[in-house]
This record gives sequence, C-alpha cells and structure tokens, in this order.
Amino acid sequence: MTSSLPPVIARRPADLDDPVRLFPGSAVERSEWVALDAPDRRRLVVRARATALRRPAVVSHRSAGALWGLPELGTWDWRLHVVDPGLTKTHVGGGVVRHAGMLATTDVADTGGIAATSLLRTVADVVHGVSLTHAVLVLDHVLRRGEVGADELERAFTVRAGSRGSRVARTALDLADAASESAGESISRVTMRDLGVAAPVLQHGFVTDAGRFRVDFWWPGAGVVGEFDGRVKYDDPGALWAEKRREDAIRRLPQVVGFARWGMREAVSPRLLAPVLLAAGLPLGRGWADRVR
Repeated sequence: MTSSLPPVIARRPADLDDPVRLFPGSAVERSEWVALDAPDRRRLVVRARATALRRPAVVSHRSAGALWGLPELGTWDWRLHVVDPGLTKTHVGGGVVRHAGMLATTDVADTGGIAATSLLRTVADVVHGVSLTHAVLVLDHVLRRGEVGADELERAFTVRAGSRGSRVARTALDLADAASESAGESISRVTMRDLGVAAPVLQHGFVTDAGRFRVDFWWPGAGVVGEFDGRVKYDDPGALWAEKRREDAIRRLPQVVGFARWGMREAVSPRLLAPVLLAAGLPLGRGWADRVR
C-alpha cells in the first residue's frame, strides 16, 4: 500500500507548468506522472478523486484494491468506485460509481487519510466481480503475503453464496495457493486448469549435483518440470549462464523426463501453452483441443 517515491499531490491544471490531467480540475506535473509506475498512478488517481468527493463515501472495489496494492489484470477502470450508504441503487456519474450498500464498522479502514473498505472486504468485492484468472491472481497475492487468511476468505465468501460472482469466487478460492510466487505463475495455473492439466506441486525443491534448486511447477506423476519465464533475470549474461547450469542440472535427475518453459504470452493462452506442455510430456485433459478453439 506504500510507495518508495515521494507523495505526488494533485493540483489545479492552471497551477502547473506541464500538466497531465487526471480528471476535470485535477492534474500533476508530467515529470511526476512519468516517474510513477502503473500501481502508483492508479493509487494517485484514486486518492485525488476521493479527496474531491463532494459527498463523503467509502472507496471500494478495485479502487480500494489500488490503495491496498492488489494486483490488477486487464483494462483498468479509472472511475472511482465507492460505497454510499445513503443510496438505494447504484449511481454512475462524474467519473464516480456509487454503489448502494451498508458497511459494518469492521468493513472500513483508514488508508492514509482515505476511508476505504477493509482489505478483507475489498478482496471479497473484487473477487466477486472479475474473471477467474484475475480472482486467482488477487487471492494468491494476499495469501502469499499473509495479509488475509484462507479461513477469513472462506467465511466472507460463504456469506455471499448464491450472489453474483459467487461461483467464480468459490472456484478461485479452491485454486488459490500461497505458494504461487508471481503473477505469471498464478495466471499459468488457471490456464492449465482450462487444459485439464493435473494440479502441480508448487516450488518443489530438487537436490542436484550443482546444488539445491526450486522449480515453479512439478508434476511427479509425469516427471515434468515447468518454469514460468519472466525474462527479467536474463538481462544479466551471468544470470543467463547460471540459469542454464541450473536447468541442465535438473534435467540430469533421473526422475525428470521433461522440462517446459514458457512466458506470459503462453501463460494467458490455452492454445499457446498446450503445445509447450505436450512437448515436455505432460498429458492434458480429455477434450482439451475443443476448449482452445
């Protein structure tokens, strides 16, 4: 929920030399905007919009997710989402989506001076309104960081059983795993599910002649190792050579008969990930070809 950069304050466009307009009447200097990464930009806009509200409300849904640092997927909704207890139905206008509803005291938290839904409530709201892949990404994130427990999520989701998005939320909770260490791994597991792949062991450790190494995915029944390749580590030639030695050592193990490696392009696409896994010797579920057409 915090940033390593100094706080950026939105101001009137007329007061700035080279403004980037966030919404009517609010802007930041272009140099400040360029220095921010995507999560900090989202957080900045949410805070600026919340501060500009004429009628108090509690920041909620993906807007609150930005304040809590939840991972995003797909197109970001730059509108501000809030819960307004004074409404009987949702109202949209002026770049603000006001959701009708009541909040318990425990559902509200102070996020640096901005009233927002608590982390647990925010996670529940987000997961009940996004795709399965996005939901698993969020749940893996909070479970990995230990910010919300599986039991808490179970109780929060049970209360919403039968409501909109509850089926996706329940499936996501069943798939979620605190051992998933990156967005690419989370996304890959949902795509594997679409392909009917058996659930892998995550972060399995191997003792090799070159040392002990962990792998992202391990299917002991098939003898196949899977690695999501973020490519960042390969900017360093030394890291590239070390990774090659690591992979060669793992491949020499008698229990390893196949090794699959893929990137984000394949992770998001069953059609592209399927041949990578098949080439490594990993069986896919029956009818998988029909599901990727």
